[in-house]
Amino acid sequence: MCPHRTLSRSFATLSLSLTSLAAGSLQGRVRILEKNGHAREGLDHCVAILEPVNAPRPKLPTPPPVRIKTVGKRFMPRVAITTPGGEVAFPNMDHILHNVFSVTPGNAFDTGHYQPGESPKARARQPGLVKLYCNVHHMMNAFLWIVETPWAAVLDGRKGVAFENVPAGTYRLRLWHPETGEQSWAVTIGAGATTGEWSLQVNQPLLEMHKNKFGKDYPPEGDGTNY
Repeated sequence: MCPHRTLSRSFATLSLSLTSLAAGSLQGRVRILEKNGHAREGLDHCVAILEPVNAPRPKLPTPPPVRIKTVGKRFMPRVAITTPGGEVAFPNMDHILHNVFSVTPGNAFDTGHYQPGESPKARARQPGLVKLYCNVHHMMNAFLWIVETPWAAVLDGRKGVAFENVPAGTYRLRLWHPETGEQSWAVTIGAGATTGEWSLQVNQPLLEMHKNKFGKDYPPEGDGTNY
């Protein structure tokens, strides 16, 4: 792989300058393998997180607001990234009610029912994976990663990992997808480009079974006219 320097479009490296530090890069292909062993065409909803282990830990920039829209009884985007303290808004672009909630420990919240055009907000608190649901529509789910590193990206539309301006040292590369769960690797980064190739294996359902915000089963959905 050619060690060229292409500016990463990842969540944090857009706004963080590390030019004062001796830095390298991490680049490499990521594959999502189906149960039959065949690789998927794309990396939609796959997340890459690079965390310092024995390396400088840069100060995080103020996170930009995150918007997770509800459109056609779906969350868009389905996967998003922020840092602790970040604001997350849930604009309702449908003509029906929604109620976004999470029961993830340390990041639980409940918007309550809200109308079309409204945009309730929640605050990211503890680092980790936050699972998002709608209390009205069982089939709606999304994921919010709260990270403490500037090197994190949703890999939609990409071939793999491309983190630039990474100070030399030891890191943990975490890769996650809703249908594979998480896997991690230790990587050592020096000057120039550090390259690799990583794979994730599909082993989980497209939609994880879950209860509503009261811990009860969802009632059967009606015709959807009002909800």
